[in-house]
Amino acid sequence: MKRVLDFLEREATLNRRDFLKMALTTFVLPSFLSGCFKKARQRTLTFFNWSNYIGKKTIPNFEKETGVKVKMDFFSDEEEMFAKLKTGIQGYDLIVATDYMIPRLKGLNLIDAIPQDKLKNLGNLDPNFTRASFDPGLVHTVPYLWGTTGIGYNKKYIKNPPRSWRDLWNPEYKGKISMLDNVRDGIGCTLLLLGLPIDSKDPQHLKKVRDFLVQQKPLLKHYSSTTYMDELIAGEIWLCQGWNGDVLQASKENPELDYAIPQEGSFMYVDSLCLIRGSEHREETLSFIDFILRPEVAAEISNTMHYANANAKAKPFLDPALSKDLRVFPSAQIQKRLRFYAGLDEETERAWNKVWQEVKVG
Repeated sequence: MKRVLDFLEREATLNRRDFLKMALTTFVLPSFLSGCFKKARQRTLTFFNWSNYIGKKTIPNFEKETGVKVKMDFFSDEEEMFAKLKTGIQGYDLIVATDYMIPRLKGLNLIDAIPQDKLKNLGNLDPNFTRASFDPGLVHTVPYLWGTTGIGYNKKYIKNPPRSWRDLWNPEYKGKISMLDNVRDGIGCTLLLLGLPIDSKDPQHLKKVRDFLVQQKPLLKHYSSTTYMDELIAGEIWLCQGWNGDVLQASKENPELDYAIPQEGSFMYVDSLCLIRGSEHREETLSFIDFILRPEVAAEISNTMHYANANAKAKPFLDPALSKDLRVFPSAQIQKRLRFYAGLDEETERAWNKVWQEVKVG
């Protein structure tokens, strides 16, 4: 359940009469003023992120070291995050955004350029991530975590590891299948399955995608990007489209769970930290980003979340089993089957969203 923060909290104020009354009490006034000064010195930042997408110790350790309070708010998908920022809601300082979302955020001036001279740990990043097509030179982003989309499955019920996206259309598993509630993964992976261009806006291609997804719908338990981990653990679903780190976290509680990349290929993505334009806590936010760029901190986040990070100096701090896990760090052979999400123009975005809504409400 998303916890919504109250950004309109007001500090208590005193009228003149109340102040004079307190001034008559010699011992109360110094205490009161001390409290006010302490309140004024409090430093905070607000982080808008996926739920449970950070290390267990990351925020407590940062708060203890710096005295800066990190407030959290959560979103359940990228479109929800984008819509909220687009409406002009104030109060956020830092967000996590997936690579394909960055051009849209930049296009509407929702994120600021990041002053790289304020990040002394930026040099810890793997140079490969500094040349990303969605933000060459890391002008507006700092890579956070990266992962893949694939198929999570329960070996207790799925005896043969899934090899194709088509396995998510198998009527044998009716009611035990789920798909991510994400237009990019839903349409993108179906385009891959059908052998069509992953950035297609051809009406005939999108009609094939829609028809294929509509055929699948009676087999699904539901579309979900947030609850499928718990459902995998509990055996309520046996087969799902999912993200590698989520499935691997779930497998710690249920060893029967595993993860596979389909033979048709899939997507890899980079989630990045972005500074919200007009942030009122810029210094604190940059301090937090730089803290996350420390190798031991990046490794702690990966060890908790089972997602790879972009920090080249973090490897010695990773759990040995994680650093060798090909489901987290795919082999060169598997990487050949992976693609980044395509950058879509506005017309294509609208066409894809229309198809996705028709599938979900149809």
